Amino acid sequence: MTQIFVRLACATLLFVASAAFCEDRLFEPDAPLRMRIGGGNLVTHLHGAPSAQIYAALRGVGAPLGRMDSYGWRTLDRKPTPSDFDAAMREAYERGITPVILLEYEGSYQFLDPPQPIGSYRDWFIAGVAYARRFQPGGDWAKANHIEGWGATIFTAINEPDVQATIPREDYRRALEGLADGVHSVNRELKVVPGGFATCNSHGDATLRGYGPVIAPLLEDGRLDGVDLHTYYNFRWFPLTRGRQFSAQSCFDRVKKAMGLSRDINFYATEYNISKSEGWARPETAAKLFLTAFWDEMAVVGADGRRPATVFAMPWNLGDTGAIEGPSYAMAAGAAPWRPEARAIVLRNLIALAGAMHFVSIDREKGLLTLEGPNGRLLVWHDLEGWTDAPGSAWTVPLPEWAAAAELWGWDGLRRRVPVAGAEHRFAALQPGETYMVFIPRPKR
Repeated sequence: MTQIFVRLACATLLFVASAAFCEDRLFEPDAPLRMRIGGGNLVTHLHGAPSAQIYAALRGVGAPLGRMDSYGWRTLDRKPTPSDFDAAMREAYERGITPVILLEYEGSYQFLDPPQPIGSYRDWFIAGVAYARRFQPGGDWAKANHIEGWGATIFTAINEPDVQATIPREDYRRALEGLADGVHSVNRELKVVPGGFATCNSHGDATLRGYGPVIAPLLEDGRLDGVDLHTYYNFRWFPLTRGRQFSAQSCFDRVKKAMGLSRDINFYATEYNISKSEGWARPETAAKLFLTAFWDEMAVVGADGRRPATVFAMPWNLGDTGAIEGPSYAMAAGAAPWRPEARAIVLRNLIALAGAMHFVSIDREKGLLTLEGPNGRLLVWHDLEGWTDAPGSAWTVPLPEWAAAAELWGWDGLRRRVPVAGAEHRFAALQPGETYMVFIPRPKR
């Protein structure tokens, strides 16, 4: 396992630097994979010691993005209060994490005493202007703190509206339209995305209980950059072991079809994980399937079936030990200091192995992914029924002309390293039902 510790050391050295220029390259096809990985939540009222666990988790796995959300981002009469984010932004900057801002609103707020209605187009336009102007790179907050080249470039709002489904659909559309127009009036390059949707995953509803089609015009004209789909793979309800119909890609395709979109949009995921429960309750089983889930999320493609569409994917919940939401999605084995649970170890190893790479090809029919980076080439194969047209116990890997060695990796790390020569190498004695990776290191000069 010496190789992975070396790569982890390199990932640590690059961590703060990658966060610093993450926003500059996140939307480029050759952006390193590491830039597309993060976690949350960085809640604005929990800055300081209470947030140490999630920051420790992000640093522990080597991920530079964090979803930063606020439940107090405006007053009761819907006036934005950007200062709510100030301390959290300072902490994120000091810890080398690039924030993805989430302005939260739950459908239950309208039933409070006094009620807190979602607000008008103008309310959200004003909020978009205020938050973009203050927190974009080079914005008012950055200038006041003498910070260059760092800030938020992705603004999201209203997490999982389709769960409670109490917000009137047209009011929801007008809110996102106002936010997008406000943000873009400050800077057209900033991205606006609706907060994550849950019900394609949880209920097989590609309309997202009607919230998807109502925002289709905003996606069609580019005011919204893409959709954020939450994917909780579950032994009973969303079993990826039964094929790609239970995948992030499948939901993404079906949601776009239900919206009737002609424009190619991007894919976001602020929450995904393998549920460690029922038939997947053993930590080793959940960790093995997490490897498949990771590549499912990272390799979502656009309408042509080839263009990588994933902007970022964040597993949930890197910081939790199970004390908050139970053991199913908890990815921490300990707190203060943070210790990784088996799925978090898989994520840490993946970032160390492939963090500097980018996709060069995605073949959904064969279940094959190819990535390139400065240190070599990585091939990924989903050897699962329904994920490849030819599952089996052997994998013949094409070799670049410069190949001298090849490493077979699984969910548990490096399994074998062999010398190679010629045009291909056959890895035999594989156990179908999991995802494999072959890393071909580029010879040092």
